Amino acid sequence: MKRIALLAIALLLLTGGVIADHTIPPVPETQGIVTSTSVNAVGNFASATELQWRISAGNALPDIPPLIEAGIYETTYTEDTQTHGVGLMLYDKELDVETSGQLSGQWNVEATKQIAFIGIDGAYVVSTDNIMVDGAGWPDKASEALICPFAGVEWAVIPAFCNRAEAGSTIDMTVANVRTTSTDRFVTPSGDHPVELNHDIRVAELVSDVPSVGMASAYMDVLIQEGRGIFRDFNGNSDLFILQNNHVIDPLMERIEFSEETTADGAITLFEKLMHYESMVTGFTPGIITVDL
Repeated sequence: MKRIALLAIALLLLTGGVIADHTIPPVPETQGIVTSTSVNAVGNFASATELQWRISAGNALPDIPPLIEAGIYETTYTEDTQTHGVGLMLYDKELDVETSGQLSGQWNVEATKQIAFIGIDGAYVVSTDNIMVDGAGWPDKASEALICPFAGVEWAVIPAFCNRAEAGSTIDMTVANVRTTSTDRFVTPSGDHPVELNHDIRVAELVSDVPSVGMASAYMDVLIQEGRGIFRDFNGNSDLFILQNNHVIDPLMERIEFSEETTADGAITLFEKLMHYESMVTGFTPGIITVDL
């Protein structure tokens, strides 16, 4: 009797490739954090927000690294606004953090901020926003991660992945009319919904024909690393699909690095930048089917 590995090539042609960022399920007990801030003042002003959040499936957090038979996601959000000198400040901020599973169009982290500022005797305002989402995971059976009934067959595999996206903005202005929005989603009831990250900034005139004055900058950095669900054991044998993830290596098959930054300095009538990152399963990779003959 011998053991032969048969690769389901026809199934691969039918189903196409895969992008494997399949989110992560929530823990049984979930939390919500909501804050709302409104300030109308002449004087000095400071406000700061910081969020760090890690969630895993499989390994306990203290045991990572290494990542074995598990997936993990991390997100951070920071916002820091300070005036330097006395000025007229109008500040509105809404923050909503939700740890339960969110569907498409809903967010785990959502923050909006509006600033109107006029500095007195050269006073200026500095404000920064940053949001990041980072996910990594071993290969997974699609039938255990997705609701889609066509993912229920044994050979449907979601490959290994390690993806990170970050975006943010900074202003340094003596006259400012600024709005920022930051959102992300990575905790969902199933992998049918994409991981998303967004950061938008809009700097406009304070009033008609009175521009914002100073510097505005925005950036986005993305690193994508993906496998294909082509498995090798530690002895170097290729085309061997082993469901025990701690005994397989899914080779790196795609790497994408993206970086962009835009800056304007002076009298600004309009500075607007919209940044969006999205990653989800778009197809299924067949595993290697082994049979005894």
